[in-house]
Amino acid sequence: MRSILGKAAVTLGAAAAVIGLAAGNAVADPGFAPLTGDIVGVGSDTSQDVLDGLAAQYNSENGRPADWLASWKATGSATITPKSGAAAITRPNGSSAGITALIADGNAHTIDFARSSRWVGSNPAEANYRFLQFARDGLTFATAATSNVPATRTTAQLNDIYKRSTPNCVPLVKPYIPQAGSGTRQFFLASIGLTESTLGNCATTSQEHDASVVVGNPNAIAPFSVARGWGVTGLRLGNVDDSQRPAGLPANLIAQDTPPNGSVATVNVYDRGLYNVVRNSDATLPKYDNVFGPNGWICNDEDAQAIITGQHFRLADPFDCGLHVK
Repeated sequence: MRSILGKAAVTLGAAAAVIGLAAGNAVADPGFAPLTGDIVGVGSDTSQDVLDGLAAQYNSENGRPADWLASWKATGSATITPKSGAAAITRPNGSSAGITALIADGNAHTIDFARSSRWVGSNPAEANYRFLQFARDGLTFATAATSNVPATRTTAQLNDIYKRSTPNCVPLVKPYIPQAGSGTRQFFLASIGLTESTLGNCATTSQEHDASVVVGNPNAIAPFSVARGWGVTGLRLGNVDDSQRPAGLPANLIAQDTPPNGSVATVNVYDRGLYNVVRNSDATLPKYDNVFGPNGWICNDEDAQAIITGQHFRLADPFDCGLHVK
């Protein structure tokens, strides 16, 4: 069984990276112009900030001319130039968009990894890539702090909310769903027993983890990462009751026993892995294995692990970290 987030001592190095992240330092997308040999990633909104923190710490421990870690955010300018001398590309916004960009890059290595909050998808090309787990995340629904939506919803109720289409929308519930290409969108729909084809049109598309569509709107509800929603003013992270769920849907809850956003009791959330996706041919090369692999920096360095827990993600199980496991 995977352990629940425990308290971790934050070393001075990791604390500096987290403080820099909060202050807006070392996150300026990605804070420097990546060189040809750097390890560059794109993709998931969910893990963009924790990768910023990890990159800042890793680069501080490995002065130039070492290969640095660089991570482009999911949103910002319409295009990015992943590495010096590379052609500009449309900024990948979300897990699937990042994986698609990595696949399209072939063996050019202008992109080296994709951040993903979902597991391997239906695209056969993804079989040529390894989804290396580095952390765990809880996914739940978010509402405004004062809301018409109850603080606890069953999986069956979430299914009903998101499958509805006009004219049968619920008057006092306004569902939002992340943009196409979002790993959070795909994982949330699967967790409540829906697919793209069964998602109703009552749901409005919004940018993944955009709290502004929820905060202050008593009718709004949206999927939200516990880590990304933690401490956001005016946002309430809900409790999922999985005792009622669509027939045949497997249970997938984990107790978040460090309650977020002022909750007074343990909340239950859908459990998912976070991954750094690399080419099969790259996974065992020292350049990548030393960062992402089971014996690599992210899975074993105390500063790296303190950054992960400091942003309210859970550490991957030691037997899973750095491996292609769901």
